[in-house]
Amino acid sequence: MKKALLISGGRKVSKYLIEKYSDRYIIIADSGAELLKNYNLRANLVIGDLDSINGETLKYVNDIGIKIYKFPVKKDLTDTHLCVEYLVKNHFKDIVILGALGTRLDHELANLNLLKSLYKRNIKSKIEDDNNEVYYAEKGIYNLKKGNKKYISVVSSSAETIYSTTGFVYEVKGKILNYKNPSLGVSNEMINDEGTIEIKKGEAFIILSRD
Repeated sequence: MKKALLISGGRKVSKYLIEKYSDRYIIIADSGAELLKNYNLRANLVIGDLDSINGETLKYVNDIGIKIYKFPVKKDLTDTHLCVEYLVKNHFKDIVILGALGTRLDHELANLNLLKSLYKRNIKSKIEDDNNEVYYAEKGIYNLKKGNKKYISVVSSSAETIYSTTGFVYEVKGKILNYKNPSLGVSNEMINDEGTIEIKKGEAFIILSRD
């Protein structure tokens, strides 16, 4: 299975987190390349309109020989979305996206919906930073292991989501999430080392977080 790491230009992530996935094909969305320069790291490809890369970063990218696919500033897709489409076209089946969360709420929401797009194309994916991991989920069973992110939340992304949990502090069976109770599934915790979330109906984001 071909695996990729996509580094976007949102909130910066640690060098440790990037190196955790350093064995993957690494693709950069535009200003995400600043992290490469700051941490003295390499990548396989930079994609974007290059409107937010400073000269020093661009020089670093060129000096170490990273391939660049430059797009016009006036385009339909964000740089992160362009990277996703490149990876899909080239048959990557497991994609981790870093730097996709941050101060631009519009980009953040669009990036979260990229997880849904990848799910629909049978591609495993998640968005991660040093405080969060986000997965898109539909009907099915999701087995989770306790890590360094204490809180586990189920946030509905459809008109109605029905889900159950096992191995959590707050056990729920057939709990309904909708616009009337959107925060009901927020901030649960696993009791032991493993827990299970079953989505019985609808769509949701499963979010692992730490303060």
